[in-house]
Amino acid sequence: MLGQSETTLLIDKKAVSKLTQGITTEITGEGGSAGPLDDSIVAADRADYDHYLVTPDWRTLGGYFARLEKQGIGINLASYVGATQVRRMVLGDGDRTPTAEELERMRSLVRDAMHEGAVGVSTALQYPPAPYARTGELVALATEAAKLGGVYATHLRSEGDQIDQAIDEAITIGREARIPVEIWHLKAAGKRNWGRMPHVVAKIDSARKAGVDIAADTYAYPAWFNSMSAFVPPWAHDGGTAKLVQRLKDPADRRRIRREMLTPDASWDNEWQEIPGPSSVLIGVVQNPALEPYMGKTLAQVAALRRRSCPLTNASSQNE
Repeated sequence: MLGQSETTLLIDKKAVSKLTQGITTEITGEGGSAGPLDDSIVAADRADYDHYLVTPDWRTLGGYFARLEKQGIGINLASYVGATQVRRMVLGDGDRTPTAEELERMRSLVRDAMHEGAVGVSTALQYPPAPYARTGELVALATEAAKLGGVYATHLRSEGDQIDQAIDEAITIGREARIPVEIWHLKAAGKRNWGRMPHVVAKIDSARKAGVDIAADTYAYPAWFNSMSAFVPPWAHDGGTAKLVQRLKDPADRRRIRREMLTPDASWDNEWQEIPGPSSVLIGVVQNPALEPYMGKTLAQVAALRRRSCPLTNASSQNE
């Protein structure tokens, strides 16, 4: 139900890594999507485009599809329009609620993307700026997709301690928007939640029996691939990556970020609380060539190589 090859298909149009696994169709667009785009989003995401040597010369989802059709690709592809994507188009990366006029602009972008071929609207509610969206905002966007036969697909707001509440939100969106719901990569994350999956599945089954068109998919391995910034609490992302970097450079903000990562808190999905520690974080991709020697090493190993204590395990470290 979910792949993430929207960018790499522009590099390896044959999609050999998928075809050699027997995958001939991919559905993509997890919260973010290839379109719509504007110049401010392109500028904010420039490091990612440069990393992949991709020139984003389209501005709509339809324009992205047209580029794929022109170059040719080795698999079939469908895409959701991301709720995060339309939020960034209208509100940027800030933590605020849209006005009625702004919400209508967001709804219009969903309608446009649906007419251009999107299969529905999607969310990835753990990853800023997505957590800033309230349920009502998501219902409004899902309602537009529903009018054109779309699906609401979601990476839940929490896959850990607050998973019950997160599933309840997905059920609410499905019911109020009258739209089918797909929960992506369903899991009960964190050791203290191991064993909860029978309860989680029963909760989804109960909603189905009550008339909600809801389903879920999962994957059979105990890991995830993510940006390191996903460990950082949502408030620190307010305003986008540049603002996050500023806060990381500020000693007081760094201390607050560290403290909140180390403290269980139901107000946000703290992925640091769901892993054993730095030895469980493997560096898979870097954008700065100077950091390439760290690829394939754990965060604990990187700390040792740099002769620094792991700042999230040693409170007395002078190298936080």
